[in-house]
Amino acid sequence: MTTHQDMLYHLGGLPVLAGVPFGINAKYYFVDPANGSDNASGRRVDEPLATLAAAEDLCVANRHDTVFYIAGSGGINLSAALTWDKNYTHLIGVAAPTMVAQRARIFQLSTLTGASPLITISATGRIFKNVYIFQGVADNTSLINVSVTGGRNYFENVHFAGGGHATQAVDGGASLKLDGAEENTFVDCTIGVDTIDAATGMMGILFDGEAHRNLFRNCVVRMRASSSGAGFVEIVDSTGIDRDTIFDNCLFLNNSATAMASGFVIPAGMGAPRKILLKDCMTLGATTLDANDRGVLFGNMNAVTGADLSGAAVELKT
Repeated sequence: MTTHQDMLYHLGGLPVLAGVPFGINAKYYFVDPANGSDNASGRRVDEPLATLAAAEDLCVANRHDTVFYIAGSGGINLSAALTWDKNYTHLIGVAAPTMVAQRARIFQLSTLTGASPLITISATGRIFKNVYIFQGVADNTSLINVSVTGGRNYFENVHFAGGGHATQAVDGGASLKLDGAEENTFVDCTIGVDTIDAATGMMGILFDGEAHRNLFRNCVVRMRASSSGAGFVEIVDSTGIDRDTIFDNCLFLNNSATAMASGFVIPAGMGAPRKILLKDCMTLGATTLDANDRGVLFGNMNAVTGADLSGAAVELKT
């Protein structure tokens, strides 16, 4: 009889499955929206579930249960907002580990409204890898794509794609919100889309609720601004972050002829210690990093084209 470990061994040829957690009592569930059924056990590749909600319901907290999402020509359409709220339960997409629009796709159903956020990731100690989360429907009541409220979670090769429709790429919209989230790590992730014009107030990342000690490494924040009031990052209020937030070797790309007035939108009254550290980062399409000079941004990129443009992309000429 084929064991769960045998199945994981065969799937393990995919790079995305490296580092899958194992526990003594851990169980592994498979989701295939094209071929699965929520009446199936989900415990075998040839008996997959159809929805993430059914798989998450079967997981038990604190056991390192893992859900494998088997990618195909379609995707999973969420008919209700999803909350991933069990400690040490993981989600891994079985697909080519591309950095943009991975084929393990999660969508907002076109008839779903009021899904803000579409997905909430609470609790602690989870791994999310190689999935694409896209929010792009004609609904201005669904503005936050993914909200992370838990701590010490790890995200690798996840595309947080919010604002995928003009009615959602507006003030209050964001691809990723960190609300009270602490000590999360984002590696090789893409945040945002550059296929829809982003209006004033649309952001790639929102910070709120004293989010702190979160790390972004080798990530790309993408946008196509139609207004100078769009931004890469916004801190919601003077206590939106606490201590430090680090962006290490990240790119902030506004692929538009309209420059952002301020790549980072930071409120007044932010006292120490509340800092954003930019290490070896680059920006494109922002007039300045912080138009208000709040004293929150620190970097090591050195001046490239002038004051407050450290790390700005410049044309290379022979």
